[in-house]
Amino acid sequence: MKLHLRYRLLPALTVALLTATACSSEKPGTATPIPTSSNPSTATSSGTGPADIFGALKACDLLEPTTAAKGFESPKVETYESENGCGTAKRGYASVSIYLVSDAGIDKLSPGQGTKVPSKLNGREAVEIPGDAGTDACTVAVAVGPNSRMTASTTLEQTGTNEEACALSREIATAAEPKLPRGN
Repeated sequence: MKLHLRYRLLPALTVALLTATACSSEKPGTATPIPTSSNPSTATSSGTGPADIFGALKACDLLEPTTAAKGFESPKVETYESENGCGTAKRGYASVSIYLVSDAGIDKLSPGQGTKVPSKLNGREAVEIPGDAGTDACTVAVAVGPNSRMTASTTLEQTGTNEEACALSREIATAAEPKLPRGN
């Protein structure tokens, strides 16, 4: 009988020893979470925190009015370029997207396969990148501040030109721009 009791206690004793030795003695004390601040000026600019220059503005709210009028599908949230992105498509025509990027200005935007062409949109600094994703594609990026931007991108599904793609990206960006905050 004593033998059975010893084998039943052995697993419990092993778990207790492993648990006791798994903790580090380098930094004694009790772990407590770091409190988050409700003050926007002290939050990080991760794109989703209170310091986000875009606040409650959502990319889909900017994209939907222009694309719905053109027969595109309902826009869906995307997170390719930032956590605040939205895209939609119209079969046989094009796929389009808008991204609100709170942690990188237009100077940080990669031209991909295209070339950045400086421009202005309603007094804001902007760039057009015809051919950024190859033929039949274009991105228009609008500065919202020195470290934030909105991008409107188009990729045509059928034969078309980069200029046709840029025309749709410009239309989407022009419609969205008045709703964007003014950066510092």
